[in-house]
Amino acid sequence: MKELKDGIRSLVRIDFRGHVHKQFRGTDADKRFENEVAVLKALEDRGATNVPRLIGHDPETLTLITTNCGAPAPLITKAKAAALFQELEDTYGIKHDDPEPRNVTYSAQLGKFCLIDFELSEILAMPEEIKATKTDILRASWAATSIKGLKHKANDDAFLALTVNPESTDHLPNSGEILLDPSHLVLAVSDGMGGRDAGEFASRLLMSRIRKEAAKLYHQLGSDDDAQSALDALLRQCHHDVTELAKQGGNTEGMGATLTMVWISHERLFWAHIGDSRLYLIDDEGVRQLTKDDCRAWHQWQRGEITEYAYRNHPRKSVLSDVLGGSDHEPFPKTGSLPLKETQRIMLCSDGIMDGLWEKAIHEMLAIEQPVSETVAEMCQRAMKNDDRDDTTMIVARISRI
Repeated sequence: MKELKDGIRSLVRIDFRGHVHKQFRGTDADKRFENEVAVLKALEDRGATNVPRLIGHDPETLTLITTNCGAPAPLITKAKAAALFQELEDTYGIKHDDPEPRNVTYSAQLGKFCLIDFELSEILAMPEEIKATKTDILRASWAATSIKGLKHKANDDAFLALTVNPESTDHLPNSGEILLDPSHLVLAVSDGMGGRDAGEFASRLLMSRIRKEAAKLYHQLGSDDDAQSALDALLRQCHHDVTELAKQGGNTEGMGATLTMVWISHERLFWAHIGDSRLYLIDDEGVRQLTKDDCRAWHQWQRGEITEYAYRNHPRKSVLSDVLGGSDHEPFPKTGSLPLKETQRIMLCSDGIMDGLWEKAIHEMLAIEQPVSETVAEMCQRAMKNDDRDDTTMIVARISRI
């Protein structure tokens, strides 16, 4: 086994399966061992998922075996750590004796921050109805996927997940969790089209431009008007990038792309959009689409001039009135923003989701409260089962104060 810590109070090792072995030493080792076993059992009974799960324990050697909660989270602040421990107390009735950053880890496998070392923690009585005290710390969790359609040679869709702060811009994995402020979260979905099988170049070019401009945008998102102007300018720059590349001829001639993106700061959700990719918002007011498809047939359906069935089978359903690239036309991006509530979820998707799911199904599935990874898996699986011809991409994120 690999040794992780050899201290006065404990010896910590990890085995080949990734399980953590903690052997207690020193003053009151037996009492600390018994207490941590009791606390971990209580946490499991109460449904906590961001703590070690007890696999086994040996009173003879004072050793307990738990699941691995990842690596230390050295960048987490004291205020953010305190908020996580307060949430643990408010939600699961466990009061940690040392609510400091050193007892916070990040598990890439779970995609979330975890709390460890409960040997001196206190098990509180669970009230019948818990009323958690919200802090000013904002947590965002997300999950994303992109699946190539069977009728496509390559996946013309692309998505992006970034975290941006004053010091760096970093790509994020397909799922995970971050605490915002000063970091911001950027999510985007694009569907490339046109050219001679060059749609994938157009969508990836947009993702590259967003990442390149992210650091500058971070400092421009002051007032609401300034933020929306900055996002409008970004989409127009993306249009220029795609148009200039298309002019080089070859298989890039005539290519274009849709784009739907969100920028989540500590206080607001900003969005920018063009084409028929979509952004949905799910909060205490229900499920609603924030963006409007740049498609005449879609607007006819929304005005009640045609049914959803007629819209889905319309011969010009895929003809878009506005995209990035495609020609020298001047694009007209749409932007907007809204203040963040204590809890909300969002879904960005390409038209592959809409091809496979009727609007009622989209609303019903988004309304279900469950982990974002499960929402993504279930919606994509159902959409592809119903219609697997087109590329299908979606991101679901949950933003809440803890």
